[in-house]
Amino acid sequence: MNRDDGPLFGGRAWLPALLIVPMFLGFAFLGVQGGTVIGTLTLAAVVVWAIRANPEGPIEIAAPGEGVRGGVLVVLLAPIDDPPVAGVLAAITDPSRREAGEPLLLAPTRIGRLDRFFGDIEAARFESQRVLAVSVATLAAAGIEVEGRVGDDDVVLAAEDTLRTYAATEVVVFAPGEDDDGAIAKLERRLGIPLRRID
Repeated sequence: MNRDDGPLFGGRAWLPALLIVPMFLGFAFLGVQGGTVIGTLTLAAVVVWAIRANPEGPIEIAAPGEGVRGGVLVVLLAPIDDPPVAGVLAAITDPSRREAGEPLLLAPTRIGRLDRFFGDIEAARFESQRVLAVSVATLAAAGIEVEGRVGDDDVVLAAEDTLRTYAATEVVVFAPGEDDDGAIAKLERRLGIPLRRID
């Protein structure tokens, strides 16, 4: 990403320099107290602006090429332990389909609010590894060879991180149940490739 294309200032590299002007004028015309108040308000406005900045652009996907793996990315929000689901994935990742490539499983770390608050991510990472191990074993029993990795706790960020180095042709999300936080819909909006959801 080019420094001028950042989501915070929207391609206007001169904007951060312009933020100094109110502080300078406050110190010049209102003295130390006035300049400090204006500087604090300006800084608070920048912090609020930075928090609300939300990069909603399309997710970059690695280009296929030598040394770059690619194929179907399967995002796991639950373990695949059901043979019919494994059968559906077997059809999607069938090696005779050119798009199937080398399937990759991604298990985002699902952290609860209390765990996040206390910084306890070990249990969540262990659970994600369990989801991955169960899913790999179930798919292996169905004759599908896959690799997997554990990702970030944010589903969209986990997929985005993975897609930087994996040339996916399609994303499959295994999510039995509701999309409570809207992550799947957000991921679908930002992807430039097809997304399928399997319940």
